[in-house]
Amino acid sequence: MKRRWSVGVLGAGRMAQGFDEPGAGPVRSLAHAVERSEAFTLGGFFDVDLSRTEMAESRWSCPVSPRERGAWLATGWDVIFIATPDDRHADDLGDALAVQPRAILVEKPTALDADHGRALLERAMHLGIPVMVDYPRRWHSGVADVAALMADGTLGEPQRAVFAYTGGAMHSGVHMIDLLHTWIGAGWRVTASSGAGAMVRLAKDRTEIEIAFVRAPSETYYLWEVHLYFERGKVELSRSPEMLAVFRVKTHPTYLTHHVLAQHAHYEMESEPLLERTLNELQRAIADPEFARRHAQREIESQSLVSAILRGMP
Repeated sequence: MKRRWSVGVLGAGRMAQGFDEPGAGPVRSLAHAVERSEAFTLGGFFDVDLSRTEMAESRWSCPVSPRERGAWLATGWDVIFIATPDDRHADDLGDALAVQPRAILVEKPTALDADHGRALLERAMHLGIPVMVDYPRRWHSGVADVAALMADGTLGEPQRAVFAYTGGAMHSGVHMIDLLHTWIGAGWRVTASSGAGAMVRLAKDRTEIEIAFVRAPSETYYLWEVHLYFERGKVELSRSPEMLAVFRVKTHPTYLTHHVLAQHAHYEMESEPLLERTLNELQRAIADPEFARRHAQREIESQSLVSAILRGMP
């Protein structure tokens, strides 16, 4: 039987292991995704809060590993997952690269400074270490369907986007930009920004996209909404539980001279095993050097778009 790759999880908070329980329902945490995987096995947790480390080890029946951070990193994990607070990601990714595991999965953002994040991804590519940023929405079937509708011209060119969120641009906005990159690809340049970076214009060939960033003033509720407008349609990602909806231009049923947006398709975003698919893609990156190279380029392109858009934003 093939040996499964050992995973060391740096951080023992909710995303690492606290959103769900072993064997219970849909997978909501990284530890649970590892438990479901046939390629990986949980090797150990590290957290600066020892009580959280011990709780995670107990909950997930995980072996005890070194309590000192340097010794923990040097344990020899095949794969390192980084699920620490946002302001730790850059340092943790740099230190993880230094011990040269087979692969690394890092929670977004890669770094609070987007240019630093790109430099780290470029370093990883130079070292030949696959680094995957945890943007699980990438792997949803509905996201792939939207990409197909764009590729075949059904929706026409993208024209406007509104990103509305709580949590700040570097925490929430980067996920939206990565999703945009998944759909529109690379090669875009920022041609204008206004309102302290709240409005950005992208250009590629003869196409321009204006993006408005709307940070909700209240932190008493969660908000994460993407509205992307095309020549002949709209894509909306909103609601809770999250729903992806695609709208196309139709004739109004009563006012026949008017054309409106009517729903064409919708997808329940939380109904598919996205974290498991993320680990499948990571497994593929470990096993297939050419896929790993293409994926590394994709991560760098996505991070470059983040850098270009968010540069100078508050």
